[in-house]
Amino acid sequence: MDFKKICIIGAGNMGGAIAAGIAGSPYFRPGNLCVTALSQGSLDKVKAAVPDIVTSTDNAWAATGADLVVMAVKPWQLENVAMEIKPVLDYTGCTIASVVAGVGFSDLTEMFRKDGCCAPALLRIIPNTAISLKKSTTFIASCRTPGPVLENVVKLFRCMGTVVEVQESMMAAGTSLASCGIAYALKYLDASMKGGTRLGFTEKEARDIVMSTMKGAIALLETYGTLPQQEIDKVTTPGGYTFRGLAAMEEKGFSDAVLSGLESSM
Repeated sequence: MDFKKICIIGAGNMGGAIAAGIAGSPYFRPGNLCVTALSQGSLDKVKAAVPDIVTSTDNAWAATGADLVVMAVKPWQLENVAMEIKPVLDYTGCTIASVVAGVGFSDLTEMFRKDGCCAPALLRIIPNTAISLKKSTTFIASCRTPGPVLENVVKLFRCMGTVVEVQESMMAAGTSLASCGIAYALKYLDASMKGGTRLGFTEKEARDIVMSTMKGAIALLETYGTLPQQEIDKVTTPGGYTFRGLAAMEEKGFSDAVLSGLESSM
């Protein structure tokens, strides 16, 4: 891995999870990773998980000399942080990656513009919360990023799950399908577990049964390379129990509700 220093601005849920994932990568030494936060308490949590990570409450100090800066702050904090750190960034060798949803390359370019300097190389990276378990589905789009740098970033994030490279125009769709989508998947699991208790199982029994069933469903698709409807057809006899259950779900608008949720989160 060619990155000599990576700086993550923001040690919240996402920034902290990314830091832990990078630190556990076989391609990067945690001592070359610096993470910042407003509070020492947030940094203490990061250090407790990975003691070798360098931490600081000084964003400019942390970003100095970094060849990859990951912006993991709240949207309303992004512009102020950009003003704070851009004087110390060398755009000839530094790439800026934003994990802030909804802020595009045009806005990022303006935020990081410096008089007399070329525009910075930019990346937009949208993981989901499973990155803390190295099971994220992460979307990456690039702007003015050299090919070798992009290749290294993709390689780094593949250590934390699946990476999908897209054009910026597809970032909103990716956010809906995988970043917001992990909550939608959990919503189905939650409804099924609650249904299980209504059917007479204990809460723990329902949780275990639903989780095991979901793992089996995923295993079928992964093993046979099939689509969900193909596996549904195998267990759906006209007029049978599964048929009646699916019909009742569709009558209540199950598929339309899922599509509506995806479209509403873009």
